[in-house]
Amino acid sequence: MSDLAYRATGRFWAELAACGVTDVVVSPGSRSAPLAVGARNQERLRVTVQLDERVAGFCALGMAKASGRPVALVCTSGTAAANYLPAVVEAHHSGVPLVVCTADRPPELRGAGAGQTIDQLKLYGDRVRWYAETPCDLDDPDYFARLAVRAATMAGAGPDRGPVHLNWPFRKPLEPQGPIARLEATVGQPIAPVRLLVDADVDAVCRLAGRRGLIVAGAMDVDDAGAAAIVGFAEAAGWPVVADAGSQLRGRGPMVLDGAEWVLGRADLAPDVLVRIGGPPSNRAVIDFVASCGATDRLLVDPRRRWEDPSFGWTAALASDPVALLDSAAAQMSSANDAWSVAWTEAADDAWDRVETALGPDGLLEPLLAATLLRALPPEVPLYASSSMPVRDVTSFWPPDALPRRVLVNRGANGIDGVVSSVLGASLVLDQPVAALVGDVALLHDIGGLLAASLSDADLTVVVPNNDGGGIFSLLPVAEGGSDVHFGELFHTPHGVGLGKLAAGLGVNYHRTGQADDLVESVTKASGVTLIEVPIDHGTAIKQRNQLADLAE
Repeated sequence: MSDLAYRATGRFWAELAACGVTDVVVSPGSRSAPLAVGARNQERLRVTVQLDERVAGFCALGMAKASGRPVALVCTSGTAAANYLPAVVEAHHSGVPLVVCTADRPPELRGAGAGQTIDQLKLYGDRVRWYAETPCDLDDPDYFARLAVRAATMAGAGPDRGPVHLNWPFRKPLEPQGPIARLEATVGQPIAPVRLLVDADVDAVCRLAGRRGLIVAGAMDVDDAGAAAIVGFAEAAGWPVVADAGSQLRGRGPMVLDGAEWVLGRADLAPDVLVRIGGPPSNRAVIDFVASCGATDRLLVDPRRRWEDPSFGWTAALASDPVALLDSAAAQMSSANDAWSVAWTEAADDAWDRVETALGPDGLLEPLLAATLLRALPPEVPLYASSSMPVRDVTSFWPPDALPRRVLVNRGANGIDGVVSSVLGASLVLDQPVAALVGDVALLHDIGGLLAASLSDADLTVVVPNNDGGGIFSLLPVAEGGSDVHFGELFHTPHGVGLGKLAAGLGVNYHRTGQADDLVESVTKASGVTLIEVPIDHGTAIKQRNQLADLAE
């Protein structure tokens, strides 16, 4: 059996590399030996070993998100494969290309009490773009070549990129019985994502030229050229942009608004046209505005046909890729309403001035922390913003003088799990420093990721505002229940963990600060794996957030 298995995996990995895959994340195991050894023997693949499959899944996700290329995962059978599920769910919802290869027991050992055997058939359900189980005894390397090409294409090409799952049952012996043949690719082709463009969609946008439009941009994995195309359209149309940090649009000129969420309620700024691109907004003020906006034309640009908007208030859903669509429409949007765009930019600028005054210059609570970090980081350093409050703070408190930078977010399923592992993956695949803003609960949820980072050669700086628990719950209605709902025990959940001791135990550089100037210096000097803790007084922080909310017009 093993000679067949190594011929199969040898051809599979050769073809996957020919399709543009460069990275494989492997977790140790016996049943997966043909897959792991086959990947390691393919010179065009870089293999990263992660002990914990949950860490491995998010590490691969961070790699794929940062690189834009499919990344392969390899694990043994049983619960190892089940530990990939959170990363697969996030990849499914956010369109991140993964090729998940799970080793399995052969059919005769299933349902018979064999160790490390669970039902892995379609383990991830409909959360993958494609599923296949490989045959155990097929001596046909060309089949595995075609399998690789299809898997890479289903994961990485087209507008609906995402994870695929290949389940590989292997019979013993699992170790090679002789020299391993080095097989070359025969049919693999590099993968280029397709930017879908529908002519009718261009016409639908261009018919709205001259009207008072507003663009709401959620998380998108677009490069500098794509971001420039979207901003170019906004300038040509005279339509301001309310953009999440993860949209890659912030800091790209006055049409991309800072401070916008504080003026969304103004009647004189109500648009006639609303265009939504990217993922759903992260901030509540923007979500509520989109749901209640009375624009007569509301366009949802939705190339994956997911209908990812809970308001269901759209007059049209356009299938085009937003970059291709708006780039094509820009040349025909020559009737910009300058008075409209100026009204928005001036209102947003005034709002930001009020917000910055309320933040104060020194004491670090979460809003000033986000603004200080955005100013301190060199523009070439990507920032990974964790779900929950960090991504919202980076969006809300992005200062007008902060330079454009890449902001990575796991906003598909919006979970806090695996964020440190994702940061690690981004740092490894980009081979450069990456910074992260991570809540204390999210950090503790992914201690395994911090351990993996400490064992690697990665260069990542994790900034943690530590409010000793789930601070976001204090902003939700459940907080009003107090002791009646056991708020502290069930929701805020104070943990009392000393992050300095945690960092020391993991061999991670550590610094603690509560001042903006010191944070700037700490971030600037950080190297290797560094944890920067900013202690936050929870009561003071909630008071400030309530004061900031009162600034909204």
